Amino acid sequence: MSYFSRLTDIVTCNLSEILAQEEDPEQAIEQIIFEIHEGVAGALRSLKTAQTNVERLEREIQEHTSDAEKLTEQALSAVENDNESEARKLLVRKSEQLDLVAGLQQQLTSANNLVQHLTTTHRALEARLHDAQRKQQQLKNGMVGEDEPVSESLSADAIEPDRNQRIEDELAALKKKLGRDGD
Repeated sequence: MSYFSRLTDIVTCNLSEILAQEEDPEQAIEQIIFEIHEGVAGALRSLKTAQTNVERLEREIQEHTSDAEKLTEQALSAVENDNESEARKLLVRKSEQLDLVAGLQQQLTSANNLVQHLTTTHRALEARLHDAQRKQQQLKNGMVGEDEPVSESLSADAIEPDRNQRIEDELAALKKKLGRDGD
């Protein structure tokens, strides 16, 4: 049985409700974790493809911008040689290059937005995976419905370095708020 038809189903699901409806919650959570792993892998593939597209667009923009600059230099040279007709042709080509750059910049903006969206989705899927793994551990330990301490369920390498720093900063702020600066 497939539990999820879309990645958003994974992010928005309530694992406790799903498991409560199952005759064999341990078997169900194994299938759910398998499906979430597939979702995480698919999201990661999509994210890498989107990042590659961003890099390609950045290279293309740089190439066409450089071509436009060269055409300006060539047009200047044509004017110096009293060849206005050639200078006009070169400036038309430069204008075309800049129009292409403008279109590519719009695509780059969209591609960057897609990377942001996919990054957020990937992180949400990983969070749901960790949640499912905690639920699986709770089922194995007979602690259905009880929350396991986060420090025991998440390994340090499961958290990205920048996220880990934000967590440490937030923890320090909470300690400061409670007057426990030195703890």
